[in-house]
Amino acid sequence: MRKDIVLGGYLINADGVRDQLPAMLNPNNSTTEDIIKSVSSSGKGVVVMRCKPPPECGPYELEMHVDSGNFLLMLNVNDEDGDHSVRTPTNENMPNEQMIILGEKYPARAVTRDIGFVCTVFNEFAHLGDVSTDLLS
Repeated sequence: MRKDIVLGGYLINADGVRDQLPAMLNPNNSTTEDIIKSVSSSGKGVVVMRCKPPPECGPYELEMHVDSGNFLLMLNVNDEDGDHSVRTPTNENMPNEQMIILGEKYPARAVTRDIGFVCTVFNEFAHLGDVSTDLLS
């Protein structure tokens, strides 16, 4: 059975108001990249790509949180044992400390400033329903 991919999210405007993005079914690469760039240019926001229906086991959702050019990617996975795990990038160029993204603390090494990398990860998830462990571990 083919799974559908739903893309959505929101941006936070200069006044701190959350503007919801319309949900899109099975967006192409160009549309996905345009949404990511739009949210990024607003300065703050979230983009989420989900598998519909979600698998019982395996990746089901990719999230991007962006705050002032810092991108936090999180691949949410249903594990075989019924637990949940999250895969993120490992950026050795970032300091081994915490940083604030949208008001929450995250490891700085899970953050990237490379929007091209972010687009690559989203497009891979859209096409494969997963992301290589070379990109997110």
